[in-house]
Amino acid sequence: MPVQLTRRESSAVTRRRLIEAAIDLVRAEGPAAATTGRIAGAAGLAQASFYAHFRDRDACLQAAAAEIGEHVHARLRAALLPIDERDRRGSIRRVYAALLDVFASERELTLLLIAHRADEASPLGAGLRASLARARADLVTAIRLYGVRPSAAEAACYAELLVSVMLGLAESVLAGRVERELGLDAVADVTHGALRALLPPLRENPR
Repeated sequence: MPVQLTRRESSAVTRRRLIEAAIDLVRAEGPAAATTGRIAGAAGLAQASFYAHFRDRDACLQAAAAEIGEHVHARLRAALLPIDERDRRGSIRRVYAALLDVFASERELTLLLIAHRADEASPLGAGLRASLARARADLVTAIRLYGVRPSAAEAACYAELLVSVMLGLAESVLAGRVERELGLDAVADVTHGALRALLPPLRENPR
């Protein structure tokens, strides 16, 4: 016997269908293709149903970008947990590798979002920036988990730089300008050196 959904559950399912349809359209054809009519049609809904969930297409695209960003953010948080005291540089490299794998799994979408992230008028950029703000907060915590005790201003500065490094690595590798393993080694070395320089030497295996 089919499960009867409540009105709230049904609304949530419909909203998700619209977001997924928007993501699929952006992935396949770019943001211009994601009109309200096409999003609704791809979700198997009438266009009027779209406006019951989003005020306009920009609101839907922003929600789609935020959902993609949250997926990356969840992978970031998972990657930050296993810290090997004997190999901090290796732990840093594994964080970058895990995130790069997420970005590579959606190559075209990642490149599109990176291109839009600084555009104040772009709904894709707005959604991604909201997720990056949460990522910065987690990176501040991660910096301290690695044994570094910077001031609040220093931690915020390093978190900002780490976000830029992550996105720069993804863009350069996915665009084919940098080989994956070399890129991972380079950013791990630079990040490890920068964090180690903040305080007295950390206990670790010599490199």
